[in-house]
Amino acid sequence: MKKRSSIFTFIPFFFIVILFISCSSIPDNETKTVEKKTFEYKTVTISENLECLSTKIEYPDFYSYPELSRRIKNTVENEWKSFRSYSQSGWTEINSLNNLESGNKYPPFEYNTTFQVTVSASVISVLLNTYLFSGGAHGNTVLISYNYDTSNGTFINITQASGMSYNQISELCRDSLQKKLIDNNPNVSSAAEIVDMKEMINSGAFPQAGNFEIFTLKGKKMTVYFEPYSVAPYVYGIQSVEIPLK
Repeated sequence: MKKRSSIFTFIPFFFIVILFISCSSIPDNETKTVEKKTFEYKTVTISENLECLSTKIEYPDFYSYPELSRRIKNTVENEWKSFRSYSQSGWTEINSLNNLESGNKYPPFEYNTTFQVTVSASVISVLLNTYLFSGGAHGNTVLISYNYDTSNGTFINITQASGMSYNQISELCRDSLQKKLIDNNPNVSSAAEIVDMKEMINSGAFPQAGNFEIFTLKGKKMTVYFEPYSVAPYVYGIQSVEIPLK
């Protein structure tokens, strides 16, 4: 997916492209207010329709916090451009095979990013949710979160945000996921299914930093997120655990 090349290299002379790109803010700026503190941002939108890739991206741009906005913009746009470069060759290859078998063009790949903004005291939390489809039975979901402390201009991790250790956070998450995905889940009944689910939970919520990078803060609550396949099979989607904070 990291193969890079110009967007025009893969467009043959007969390739008709309908392309529309817009980058603009919504008419009414969004505002989050907590404890008399106001965090204002605009929504940046990127929309592009190529024969090989359909894109719809939205991300926030904060007026008063350029470092936060810059990191979000760089992450979102760099990842999209990388996927777009891959799509130009990947879609062509898949489409060629598909034409040989059925005579029909393969649907375009997809790249869609949405976001949510929450706040807690001086911390702004941004959760980016990206859906990528590049062929196969289904697409993939990628989550990224940023937690920015506006009081000192730093990005904080989950232990700094919660005041808890990774062991404590892991225990809370594993207990919650166990109840939701095993104890109270009528679809998991056989001993083999229970063992498999426990292994996924224990692995995905093992007490190490990499398993707890995706979280947000809202008021006195922290939400920890797990991507599909992290703690459960794909069919269960994104999993989240809410943890009360002191």
